[in-house]
Amino acid sequence: MALYSFLYRHQLDEKSRIRIPPKVKELLGDNPFIMRGPNGCLVLYKKEEAETMLTDLFSGISLSSGDKTKAQRIISSSGFFAEEDKQGRITIPSNLIKQAGLTKNIVTVGAGNRVEIWDEAAWNVYSDVSNEEYDKLFDILEQCRREP
Repeated sequence: MALYSFLYRHQLDEKSRIRIPPKVKELLGDNPFIMRGPNGCLVLYKKEEAETMLTDLFSGISLSSGDKTKAQRIISSSGFFAEEDKQGRITIPSNLIKQAGLTKNIVTVGAGNRVEIWDEAAWNVYSDVSNEEYDKLFDILEQCRREP
């Protein structure tokens, strides 16, 4: 599993297409899986990692599992394996654009084992933390590292 750490600012074109930055594309490979993520962003996984993740998440869920079945349906139906056009662009479906609140300016963020796509204004609000809050967030990650 690769670990991603970066931030790129770019744009969604008038036909709802984005060009994945070359360095990010190199990490994700062909046909990354794109789905709705938490906090109003989209998440991208390398194809193989997405297949493993979805198999692990959904194994053992029967049609009569109530909330688990609903979660399976909603989460799996929000995603797709992206295909590039001849110019290297990926079209983002309108439902995902709406759910993520994407406008013209977007941000691609490396976040551990995934890549996230945010509307730039939403990212700016989300990531605008004080030095004190940043230190607390860093401490939280340090605690995770020490836990078995």
